[in-house]
Amino acid sequence: MKNLLTEKGNTLIIVLLMIVIFTVAGLSLISTTFNGVKKTDARETQIQSVELAEKGIDYLTTLLESKSQLLAGLPSKDFNLSLKNIIKNYEVTNANDEFPTTATLPSDNGILKVKIYNLKKVTADPDDLSQTMTLHSQATVNGKTKTIISNIHLGAKQTPEALNYALGAYNPCKGRIGCTARDDDGNMFLHGGVAIKGDLYVERNLITKNKGIVGTDYDWITSDLPSVEGENGKKAHLILPGSLYKMTSDSRYSDHILQKNFNNNVAYQKINKESVGSAFTSFNEINKDYVPIVDSRAPSFAPIDIDGQKAQYYFPEVKIGVTKLNDGNFNNNANQENIRRNYESSNIAVATHQDIKIHGSHTFKSFSTRLYSPDRKVNITSATAGRFGPSQLTFKQGAYFGGDVTIGDTDINHYSYGEYNQFEIDGPIFIDGDLTIWGANVKFNSTIYVTGKTTIRYSRLQGIMNNNIEKSLVLFGKDSIQISNNNVYGDNANIIRGFFYSENLMEIYGVGSNVEIQGGVFGRKVVLNATRGKVKPIYGRLNTYDFESGQSQMSPSKSRLKIIYNPELIKNPPEGLPVVKDLSVTQIDRLLQ
Repeated sequence: MKNLLTEKGNTLIIVLLMIVIFTVAGLSLISTTFNGVKKTDARETQIQSVELAEKGIDYLTTLLESKSQLLAGLPSKDFNLSLKNIIKNYEVTNANDEFPTTATLPSDNGILKVKIYNLKKVTADPDDLSQTMTLHSQATVNGKTKTIISNIHLGAKQTPEALNYALGAYNPCKGRIGCTARDDDGNMFLHGGVAIKGDLYVERNLITKNKGIVGTDYDWITSDLPSVEGENGKKAHLILPGSLYKMTSDSRYSDHILQKNFNNNVAYQKINKESVGSAFTSFNEINKDYVPIVDSRAPSFAPIDIDGQKAQYYFPEVKIGVTKLNDGNFNNNANQENIRRNYESSNIAVATHQDIKIHGSHTFKSFSTRLYSPDRKVNITSATAGRFGPSQLTFKQGAYFGGDVTIGDTDINHYSYGEYNQFEIDGPIFIDGDLTIWGANVKFNSTIYVTGKTTIRYSRLQGIMNNNIEKSLVLFGKDSIQISNNNVYGDNANIIRGFFYSENLMEIYGVGSNVEIQGGVFGRKVVLNATRGKVKPIYGRLNTYDFESGQSQMSPSKSRLKIIYNPELIKNPPEGLPVVKDLSVTQIDRLLQ
């Protein structure tokens, strides 16, 4: 009995219990460790499978982004075939179809297969070549398979997106290397009774005022707030991701249009975009609505590569099939008449460093001067105005002018159309310098690219009639565009049929002038000035005018600056407009399965 009560027996039991506990704990720890390793391996395999599947989607997206850029400039009929050639190694009809044998991509740690299906046009609009498609990527790593499906949108337009708006202001540096954005990119100023018919795009800030400027910085003329009208009595759309302001003081004009910060500035009243009526005219008219609907979305515009168009029109003077001319005087002298018959069938290269003078009517197959020289001028003049009809200047395959170009007569500083130089200009033109259209009455069927400034004064621009369709001018400028002093004092509008696009300041006046642009206007910064009603000079007082009173009670149809969107510019574009443009690849969604 004494032996049972001793501590020796208890110690043995405790030791055995501890051995059992540590053994169980050790086995549990080993089991947990092995299970953790297995789970870690499984998670790592799963992550590797997902990462590899992502690489398949990224590969196809990059392929489309890079290869689709080669489609720019193709005729629309060739676009779909060329796109099919890009994806032919990966395309199948349906999602359940087997992966093509050519669609297995190299991989170091697994098997990666990709395919493309559901290729279809977005709309029935023949001008919109955009496609959607599904990218399918399947990756297998150590027996673990993951699939990622992505739907993408390949945007492609036959014409630049900017041509879909009556008026627009934007940042041209988006997506462009070497282009520096500015704080006021995308600002638009609508001063006075400007009348717009069509949709607007304003990327940053829109500022309206009930006065237009004339003469000096402080010559504000009381008019009305601008009007924006849609088609068939409907409201127009104003796409405005930025802010809306109304200018409430007569600040210095030159400082005002350089303004970058409108908040907390006493000269500007910020307008709630949910209720924008106070920023536009209050004039009422049956079946007319002059206040737009505001949309805050921000569409993306592919930049128009103006410099990139040069290669289509410039060619060197030493080249097979090129006729070299050392004399750039085309003023119908006897020597030029001897070779005139060759112009229509030859590529004419003018090698002179002197000014080039093109007078009267000429037809060229293609025309090119030496590369840009800042000292060389190109003067294009017509036969005696009003006597022998318009001079006809045709470039069948386009023209390159290296130097500043003047069309018309800069000595004209009055408003009589009968004394303007009269032209019909047909064919695309690239101008490596400034363009001045002055004292000219011109009918165009042209796309013109300008690397310098563009000035249009004392002129009238129309479209050439071709098979009962009126053609037009589309002008793309890298520098500023100013349109002023056209049809000053005129009671009936000078109709300018064209679209004007600037990568810098766009400034247009309809205060003393009376202009109607049938087409559109798009610029880095846009400034429009207008009044309504009649304008008369005050005789005996230089640069002074008598403006009709009560302009806020006049219909916007009385505006002296009207910009009316013209869809014919897209349906029947002039020669030289980029055919396939605005190419972009946008991911709609990406789903892991």
